[in-house]
Amino acid sequence: MKRFSVITVCLNEAKSIRATCDSICRQSFKDFEWIVIDGASTDGTKELLNEYRSSIHLLVSEPDKGIYNAMNKGASKATGTYIIFMNGGDCFASSEALELASQAKSAQLLYGDVYLGNQNGELEIYPNIIGPGYLLNKMIPHQSTFYERATFEAFGGYDESFEIAADYDLNARLLETESVSYCHILHPIAIFDLKGISNSKDFRSLRKQENHRIRKKYFKNYRYSMKCLRQEITNFISRG
Repeated sequence: MKRFSVITVCLNEAKSIRATCDSICRQSFKDFEWIVIDGASTDGTKELLNEYRSSIHLLVSEPDKGIYNAMNKGASKATGTYIIFMNGGDCFASSEALELASQAKSAQLLYGDVYLGNQNGELEIYPNIIGPGYLLNKMIPHQSTFYERATFEAFGGYDESFEIAADYDLNARLLETESVSYCHILHPIAIFDLKGISNSKDFRSLRKQENHRIRKKYFKNYRYSMKCLRQEITNFISRG
């Protein structure tokens, strides 16, 4: 069994897929398999992927029912202990990313930091504790998250009823119970593509709706308790 399964999901990513592929092939840590799920691209993506065919352990090119359907499909074909999704347009932050992840303390979820846009972009550093208080307003992107495959499967993978926020939903589902172990890798793992669909202007309203749905589902009681706590603090201060 491989240590990692790197899964790349893409659809018509001819302009950006090469950078993704190169960042995967350059990894110094070699105990991983690479699975590519292409949604039947028509822009030359498949031809570019064929240039990396000797490094790709499994290449599937067929229509899918959306990005999270494709990501679940990739996960179902994985055999590694951990899975990470490095989709078209996203890249590992360095050639040592998998090596650094392999040295992390064993946990059901590993996550590292990300560069926003490119290696010269802002470095987003995540906290060591990511409980409900953090997840209420923030999320850890899938590009820097390693899921223990058995845990990913046990929790049902991505909820395909979401169009752009299923990764937030999955992390909330995993971590709101506080029963899933996690470990912060204190290094940049990925370069987050700011041009991704979830960051586009056309999808901001949908993202807001889906995020609200997730917060209402998982953090309703937490929000209420925080509201009460703030009120108690206000009352205490006013009493002087």
